[in-house]
This record gives sequence, structure tokens and C-alpha cells, in this order.
Amino acid sequence: MDGHQKLALQSKQWLLEALFELLKNQTFQTISVTAIADKAGVSRRTFYRLYKDKYDLLDYYSDQCVQRYVSQLNAQNGRQMSFEDIVNLFLNFWWQDRQVVKILIDRGMFHVISTRLSSHSGKLYTKYSAPWHIEGTPQEINFVTAFSFGGLWQLLETWLASDEPVMPEQVAKTLVASMQRLGDVGNFTAYMTQDETKKTFRK
Repeated sequence: MDGHQKLALQSKQWLLEALFELLKNQTFQTISVTAIADKAGVSRRTFYRLYKDKYDLLDYYSDQCVQRYVSQLNAQNGRQMSFEDIVNLFLNFWWQDRQVVKILIDRGMFHVISTRLSSHSGKLYTKYSAPWHIEGTPQEINFVTAFSFGGLWQLLETWLASDEPVMPEQVAKTLVASMQRLGDVGNFTAYMTQDETKKTFRK
């Protein structure tokens, strides 16, 4: 990476941080490109060289999140992940960005992020193995990803909208307990870790 590329990357980050800082006190709709550029200490010309508009800036944040999340999935080395594994990875990943997510939720802009991220769900689906994954048609896989990711995004928004969100482990524990209850009334034991499945069968 040469000096120009490093400067462009740094400018992108400055602009993103400036937007989130402005969002603490303003709505997204009232924030201008000029205000973002001024806050970041760069020119409007630099902004438009890097982004077409402020929505494009949000898309950049979303794409950054996808890259970081994929890196964490790759670190699993293709192992099959249980329901508990996936929930813990997902919650702990977003816990690191909880302050930004809270700002976006408060300003009614989180849907922009979740919609963008959901567009990558097909790619994420192929990055890890889970008991409920299928090898079906693109439409069938879309149904499964919509169900899986849709619930997680709704959970994320509900959880991190709080001024004092509980720790990720507590949320994960609640969801695993819920899956255990489902295991009592249906064939959901495959969602559990091995230890949790044994507990269900002993009931």
C-alpha cells in the first residue's frame, strides 16, 4: 500500500468517525456533507473523491463490518458451529461496536446497516457450517438465511437499543435456554451444543 492509498484509507476512517460523532446530536437527514468533511478535517472535494454521498459512507461502514465478521468466521477453520457458537460469535462481534450501533438505532438508521449486511447473507452462509444449513436452490437458501439472519438482526436492535445492555453471555444463555424449551416440543436438539443436548435428553 503506497502513501496515497494509506492517506485515502485514513481519510475514509476520519469521515466515518466524523459522521458518528455528528449523529450523537443530529439526525442523519440534517447532517450535510460539508459538516462531515469539516468535522473530519478534510475538504468536500476529498469526500466526493471517496464517496458519492453520505449513504455511501454508511455502506462503507457496513462493508467493513462484513469483512471483519468474515475474518472471524474464517478463524473457525470450517468447523460445524452449534447454535450457541453462532449466537456467541455474533453477539460478541457486535458488542465491540455497541456504541456505534446504539447511535444508529437512536437515529433510526440501523435499518440501513442491517439491510446492507443482509445482502451479504448468502456469502456468510457459505462461510460456516451449521446443523440447519441445506444444500438447496438459491431460493431455498434465501429462505433459510432470511429466517436465520432476520432473527439475529432483530435481536441485535432490541438488545443494543438499551442504555445499559446486558452482557452478550447473558443474551446467549437466554437464547440457548429457549432452544432447550423448543427441544422439549420439537426436533430442535441439533441446535444445541453436545452438553446442552444431553441435558435435554435427560429431562
